[in-house]
This record gives sequence, C-alpha cells and structure tokens, in this order.
Amino acid sequence: MKISSLGWVFVLIFISITIVSSAQAPPKPKPAPAPTPAPKPKPAPPKPKPAPATTPEPKPKPAPKPAPAPTPAPKPKPAPKPAPGGEVEDETEFSYEMKGNKGPAKWGTLHAEWKMCGIGKMQSPIDLSDKNVVVSNKFGSLRSQYLPSNTTIKNRGHDIMLKFKGGNKGIGVTIRGIKYQLQQLHWHSPSEHTINGKRFALEEHLVHESKDKRYAVVAFLYKLGASDPFLFSLEKQLKKITDTHASEEHIRTVSSKQVTLLRVAVHDASDSNARPLQAINKRMVYLYKPKVKLMKKYRNTSFY
Repeated sequence: MKISSLGWVFVLIFISITIVSSAQAPPKPKPAPAPTPAPKPKPAPPKPKPAPATTPEPKPKPAPKPAPAPTPAPKPKPAPKPAPGGEVEDETEFSYEMKGNKGPAKWGTLHAEWKMCGIGKMQSPIDLSDKNVVVSNKFGSLRSQYLPSNTTIKNRGHDIMLKFKGGNKGIGVTIRGIKYQLQQLHWHSPSEHTINGKRFALEEHLVHESKDKRYAVVAFLYKLGASDPFLFSLEKQLKKITDTHASEEHIRTVSSKQVTLLRVAVHDASDSNARPLQAINKRMVYLYKPKVKLMKKYRNTSFY
C-alpha cells in the first residue's frame, strides 16, 4: 500500500505521539516539604505596668516654732529707798537742775510713787504771804524736846543729812496730841519757803515721824549774820566729805562760809537745792499767836 508522503508524515506524527504518550512520564518530584515556618516569636509579655508611684506620705511639718514671747516692757525702777523720815536717800533718780530730764518739773513722772509731785494740789514749798495768813491761837505752842544722840553725817548728793539711828532719844515734837520723833535733819540753800516773796540764805528741815508713819517737818529759816554754833561744830566734818577746791578768798563772812560748806560738800552741778515755789491753791496758812495772859493785879492796868 502506498502511503503518500503526507500519510507518512501523519504516521510519524502519530507514532511520535504514541511513543510519547506511551512512555511513562518520569515521576513528578515530590514537592519539597514546605519549610516549617519558624515559630512566630511569642509576643513579648506585656511589660508590667509600673506600679503607680505611690505619693510619699508628706512628712509631717514640724510644728511651727512658737513666736518668741514679746520682750516685756522693762519694769519701772522702784523708787529709791527712802531715808528716815520718808525722803530719798540719794540723788541718783532726780536733780534740782531746772532744765534737766530729772529736774523739778519732771519729778512726778520719774516714779509712780512720785506722781503727786506733778498733780498734787498741796505741794511745798510755798510763799508765806501776809495776804494768805490766818492768825489763830487754837493750835497751841509747838512743844519739842531733843536729847544728845549719836548721828551719822551723810552727803546724799543733793544735801547734807544728819541721821539719828533709831531716832533722837528725846520726845521730839507733839502736834495736836500726836508725838513725832526726830529722825533726821538737812539743809536747803537758799531757803525753799519764802516770806512775802523774800528768800533766805538757808533753811533747815527737822524731819519727824510718828508711830503710825506720819511725818512732820519743822523748818528754820536762816539769814546772814552771826555764825550758827551748831553748824560751826560740823565744819570739820563737812570739810572731810567735800572734794571741791573753794578757796577762802571766796568766803566773805563766817555765816556765808557755813552756807557755802553746805553747798560745796554736795557733788551735784546745781547752784541750789531748793525746789521752786508751788501754787498755794485753796490752802489756808495759819499763824499761831498765843493769847497773852496777864496776872490779876495787872488786868485793869493800862499800858502806854
């Protein structure tokens, strides 16, 4: 049988197909096993939330220091210890300087005990004027008795004082039935009291005290003249307690010398230790004038 060329071609193709189809196809290679996926990394455990910061308990504030107690105002100094007779023992708290901070115009402000010096209505010294004097014979004579007694002479800084230890041994003075014992005496120059405006060279104060602590001051006024025997007896003692340099040429008379000794023995800077005159206000000043009693045989007699 003739096979045309076209047929051969077909046959060949067929055979080829057959061969190809009849030949066992090689086994398909097994697919490589899929690689085991790497284990997913476990998510990191959540970071622990930081514990909320605990607010530290506030430290107790220290108790506020108590405010310092206010410094108490200084207590006023007590008035200086009084001398026998209720007077001041020395001039550390007051002076007689008229313009000074401790002068007479300021005395009432220096101590509570002295306030009456500023507001009192019965202060001394005063002017003993005829206009204000009432003559009376009702008071009786001033009776006094003093006996020799030991004394201490002292410069108080504002005057010279003679102090009797335990009081003078005499009875002292009796006023309206009350007995007053002499405690001390001192001098003021010039005089503190005046008579009708006249000031005297010297004034002596005899300070008495009763048993119930009342005081009576008997004053003597001096005028320049003869030497006073009592002051004369004190001249040596007065010279011992003065450190001034007064010379004799400044002393004109004996009595002036005595007055000067009483001043130069004092160590203050004042020329005087006399308080200024005080207002008399509504006080009455009595002048005792005893009745004159005549013996019977002279009662009907006229005197010319």
